[in-house]
Amino acid sequence: MKYIVSLVRLSLSLSLSLSLSLSLSLSLISFTYELIKGAGIFILCISIAYAKPVDIRIVSEQWPPHINIDGNGVISGVLVKKVALIMTNADLSYSIDIYPWSRAYQFALTKKNVLIFPIFRTNKREDLFHFICPLTKKINLYFVKLSSRHDIKISSLSDAKKYTIGLIRNDYDHHFLLKNGFKNGLQLDANADDLSSLRKLMKGRIDLMIQSKGSLLKMLDSLDIEKSKLAFAYKLKNESVGDNCIALSRGTSQITIDKIKKSLSEINSINPLLDINN
Repeated sequence: MKYIVSLVRLSLSLSLSLSLSLSLSLSLISFTYELIKGAGIFILCISIAYAKPVDIRIVSEQWPPHINIDGNGVISGVLVKKVALIMTNADLSYSIDIYPWSRAYQFALTKKNVLIFPIFRTNKREDLFHFICPLTKKINLYFVKLSSRHDIKISSLSDAKKYTIGLIRNDYDHHFLLKNGFKNGLQLDANADDLSSLRKLMKGRIDLMIQSKGSLLKMLDSLDIEKSKLAFAYKLKNESVGDNCIALSRGTSQITIDKIKKSLSEINSINPLLDINN
């Protein structure tokens, strides 16, 4: 009998212990949950308090000397300065990111509240963006060759179809030449940036590249290449080159578009229109 009573007492004791343990465990879980939940609420509040989305995300490519980015990620250049002035004058907050042109272009095509610059205005692009022009005077573009290539002679755009041309993928030059009968993989060698085209030109892997004078000279300096090694083979006619603009993505509010349009107009009326040809 004593043995049975002892077993009952032991069983009750174990039950109480288990019950207490379970109670403590549940309390600990509940307490931990409240802490986590509280921390989550705190983090959420901090996030809400400190997240300050910008009005406009600006994207562009590196295009020395007009658009530069150094090793520390500092973005500079005369075009960057003008676009920043436009945004400040419009009282709009913004961020600027530098990407390869194809990525910047795709970003502006697919996201709202994005500004891309500089971008040539063309009929093909007219329905894709809200264009605000002009950002600069028209840019002079040239076919560039090695000075030693005396065999390359171009007196018209169609003459260039005899040669391989390096250019930026999905850039104005690319679309323009495709429209005029040039073919990818035949005459056109599309690259991520101008430096890739220049390196190929110097190695004789392509015959020509397209570039403005000022940007070409800056690239030659950056790669320590003598200017005498290259020559301008042909200047594209002015009517072939669209206005140099800024463009806003579809989905951007009309209020924002009007603010930027008004700001650019005011700046252009006060200062001489920017000329980046030299």
